[in-house]
Amino acid sequence: MRSWWRRPCSCSTCSAKSRRRQTRRGSCWICRHADPPRGARPARADNFSPVGTSVASACRRSQDEAILISRIRARTSMNLIGRASVTDEVRLRVYNRIAWRFLPLLLLGYLFANIDRVNVAFAKLQMSGAIGLTEAMYGFGAGIFFISYALTEIPSNMILHRVGARLWLARIMIVWGLISAATMFVQTPVQFYSIRFVLGIAEAGFYPGALLFMTYWFPSRLRAQAIAVMILGSTLASMIGSPLSGAIMGYMNGLAGLAGWQWVFVIEGLPATILGIVLIVRLRNGPADAEWLDADEKALVIADLAAEAQAHIHAGRHRFSSAFRNPNIWCVIVANFANLSTLYGIQFWLPTVIQKLGGTSVFSTGLIAAGLALIPCFVLFANARHSDRTRERRWHATFGFALSAAGLYLAGASNGNVYFTLMGLVMASSGQVICSNTIFTLPGTFVTGAAAAAGFALITTLGNLAGYTMPYLFGVLRESTGGFSAGFYAMAAVALVGAVAILVTPALRREGRGGAGEEEALAIGA
Repeated sequence: MRSWWRRPCSCSTCSAKSRRRQTRRGSCWICRHADPPRGARPARADNFSPVGTSVASACRRSQDEAILISRIRARTSMNLIGRASVTDEVRLRVYNRIAWRFLPLLLLGYLFANIDRVNVAFAKLQMSGAIGLTEAMYGFGAGIFFISYALTEIPSNMILHRVGARLWLARIMIVWGLISAATMFVQTPVQFYSIRFVLGIAEAGFYPGALLFMTYWFPSRLRAQAIAVMILGSTLASMIGSPLSGAIMGYMNGLAGLAGWQWVFVIEGLPATILGIVLIVRLRNGPADAEWLDADEKALVIADLAAEAQAHIHAGRHRFSSAFRNPNIWCVIVANFANLSTLYGIQFWLPTVIQKLGGTSVFSTGLIAAGLALIPCFVLFANARHSDRTRERRWHATFGFALSAAGLYLAGASNGNVYFTLMGLVMASSGQVICSNTIFTLPGTFVTGAAAAAGFALITTLGNLAGYTMPYLFGVLRESTGGFSAGFYAMAAVALVGAVAILVTPALRREGRGGAGEEEALAIGA
């Protein structure tokens, strides 16, 4: 009995060929056509003459065949971009092809970036005693990363806009991986502060640069799903980085004369450098540079993006200065600051909270932190699909902030009960991923071109100051009160400020009153 990949090809151009084999991908090894649906009658090859006819001429696709093939592949493949978000099967196939080409790499990059932040939270459990860090000193050192990050983020994104994402994102990852690994050599608090400051300079621009890169490939109606794939790296970092860091510290402590926390920085830092080299090979700066898209596919993507860009140009929202004068951008800055306060407050202090309240070992702490990240993963993709399908952003983001505030209040009011505290933090993390996913679909609907590069960088620059203020404030409140409740209440209050910022965003308010979709919102984003 023949195996499935050697069934006869049923497409009209190949059914008369003598070499009727298929690849494991389910398409003809000669013409790459897919089989028709089960039960369909094979088309006759009346127009095929095996004598004097080349494979190329025998494999010309008719328009009907191309449509059939795209439908079959769309139904049988795993889609990162949902069917409800596109207008036809051809766009579904093209944008999913783009998504599978780039988004896994950006996911890995953001995963390594967040592991780089998770690992310092775990390394602190051993490193504090080794180099003499207090709670407040750790909060300052963890947060100073974001000071240098913020200072260099806008210049980094403007350079990316000029030289292209391929080289600049690769440069960022190669350098930051090497500096992260060099953290193993710190011996004093001052050295810890210094290496964190330099690391912030090296990593600056990756996140806003990746977001800007998506505007070169995906129209605004698809970006929530594309951004969701990358943001998944944040929750995966907790699921992978937490137990990995715990295992390294638990089982490699003393190996080759190095402490466990030193091995954490080496093992979890160098993969970023390797991925940076891969980005040079795989990334392309735009559809025009994609040799793996045919001419029609390139034209389709370029036309979709040009239609959006033209609306911004007519409204005068493409210049560098437009980002600084746009009130919508400033509302999103406040919202992003509030959202990142939740993210970094939880990210930098979760291992300490688990260990203090639960009395767990380092490895068990990592496993618990990984388990807590499961629910936010599902919430992230459910929100992305629903937000793109409904073309609605304002109430999705507001709900995310409300969920974060409720979860943080529950964690603060639990009076040290580990179960209610962790339940509240899961709620807060779920709200945080909803907000992250929704907020960063907005700047591309307000501005474009150089203004978009500046806008993304400005939002992440000022927003990432939360990475300094909230961990430090949490550490100060922890030392002054002796508990975690005050820090959770402070984070809940900031989350409510983020909800207000989204509700008062001018473009979103007018969109909500008029029932406009994103296309109409482009016209009122100025």
